Amino acid sequence: MNLKTRLGYAASIIGISLSGSAMADLYVYGFSDFNSSNGLNITTSSGDFFVPTSDSGWWDGNFFHDEFNKNYFAGTCSNCGDHGNGNINDYFTFDLSGISGTITSASLNLYTYSVAGSSVEFQLFDITSPLSEVHATGTNAAVYNDLMTGASYGSFIYNPSDSNEFRSILLNTDGISALNSAIGGEFGIGGAVTGGIEGPPPPPPIPEPETYAMWLAGLGLLGFFGYRRKNLNINSPVH
Repeated sequence: MNLKTRLGYAASIIGISLSGSAMADLYVYGFSDFNSSNGLNITTSSGDFFVPTSDSGWWDGNFFHDEFNKNYFAGTCSNCGDHGNGNINDYFTFDLSGISGTITSASLNLYTYSVAGSSVEFQLFDITSPLSEVHATGTNAAVYNDLMTGASYGSFIYNPSDSNEFRSILLNTDGISALNSAIGGEFGIGGAVTGGIEGPPPPPPIPEPETYAMWLAGLGLLGFFGYRRKNLNINSPVH
């Protein structure tokens, strides 16, 4: 790597570090490790049921989804790599084959690992896309948009104190009606952050030693060339 390239790379790292501090985050994030406890608490005319999530995941701002990533994420993030390009929406699906009777009430029990921002409004939506497409790895703008539009099934206002906690989101009458129509089959719910007050981004990742050394070298070289240019200007003869 020549000197010009090294200086350019160092300057890019400096620019990213400085610009990141001006950005803000607004999101709700959870781990799939808690999938067995994430699910629907349902009350029917036949009794009470708990239906764990059969699948979960997110679609990012590039309209991409990885079926092997079962974590769920909704909102915007300044430090999420390729997934941070715009808004991110998530989803949850359920197997309702074991439900009997008529559903009278239901709530989504959901563990949240991290909340960024204050008064973060997380809203649940219907899913009209085929669930096979929602589950699949690939790029699909229609599915991405579907997860944050349509009939609302309920909402919850998160704040940072909800991090590392389970919370229940009560489903409204539209959600209950949709659940009753899906008894005996698979049911899906989309999730999106629809409002709130942004918070500061998390600390930037610690650079790899080589990158950090290059960053410091770049600062030193930039300072050296600035000093050298200043001295040349002072010592140049006046014409």
